[in-house]
Amino acid sequence: MKWRFIVLAVLVVVVAAACADPASTTDTQPTGELPLDSTTSTSQPTDGQPASLVPIEGEWILVSGVPLVDGYPISLSASVNEIGGRAACNQYGGSAVIDGDTIAIGNMFMTEMACEPAVMDAESAYLTAIGAVSTWAIIDGQLHLSGSAELLVFDRAPEVPTEALVGTTWVLDTLVEDDMAFMTLGDPATLLLLEDGTVTGSTGCRTLTGTWIESDAQIFFPDFAAEGECPDDLWAQDNLVVTVLGDGFTPSIDGDLLSLTSMGNEGLVYRAEAP
Repeated sequence: MKWRFIVLAVLVVVVAAACADPASTTDTQPTGELPLDSTTSTSQPTDGQPASLVPIEGEWILVSGVPLVDGYPISLSASVNEIGGRAACNQYGGSAVIDGDTIAIGNMFMTEMACEPAVMDAESAYLTAIGAVSTWAIIDGQLHLSGSAELLVFDRAPEVPTEALVGTTWVLDTLVEDDMAFMTLGDPATLLLLEDGTVTGSTGCRTLTGTWIESDAQIFFPDFAAEGECPDDLWAQDNLVVTVLGDGFTPSIDGDLLSLTSMGNEGLVYRAEAP
């Protein structure tokens, strides 16, 4: 069973982003810069204000550009003037200024959490690459970010099934760890997300309370507490439930089954409570 210790910290990274000559986009493209395809449109800045990120804005999942580790996806969430996401292990964020097909990313910050060496290597490579991007393009529905480092290619992230997830009481059915499935123990472990942003539930021995948000194509519990005591035979189950829910997870729903997948492919499978 893995323990994770999360310490929030602000890491300011000064990123020098090169701005391309606007005239260069009408001729041969320099190495590392991508032309916009005919389906791509951008909003130009007005009176010195940053442009809208449309059509960049939304949730993206990295598919190539740096080494990827199974179970530790790298995501990018783009909105007006900001970017963020999960960099394999840690969450990150920063500012973004777009002018035509150029993009400048700066004021980066991130959490500090320890993962396996291969995961940390992937994270370091991604943060270096994302900090050096200078141009963007949407090509065949994919987001391409390029600059002095690697070309980063993203797919659109699948939509979170929020409507089906919220308002249903889910009862824990199966624990998933290290590609193995385990039966649950103790009292029924439940999970209930409400439209007002609150969450309640249990681990089978402790009660859970907190709040939830949707971000980066995942569900996060920014305020999360577990109260009570667990017997020795339920400690492992309790720890896995708290870890998956606390780290943030990707939900998927198939019929009456809800699957939650967190970092390292740890997961929980719930079944909708019978009416």
